[in-house]
Amino acid sequence: MGLMVLKNNKGFSLVELMVVVAIIGVLSAVAVPQFQKFQRKAK
Repeated sequence: MGLMVLKNNKGFSLVELMVVVAIIGVLSAVAVPQFQKFQRKAK
């Protein structure tokens, strides 16, 4: 990863951005059903 930082100093590389997007997607895919279940229980 050190080489990639040297290559482009400004912002993230495309690969890093895609990794972050993938992680957020997985987290939201897990969190949304749990949240809906909680809301149903609360009513």
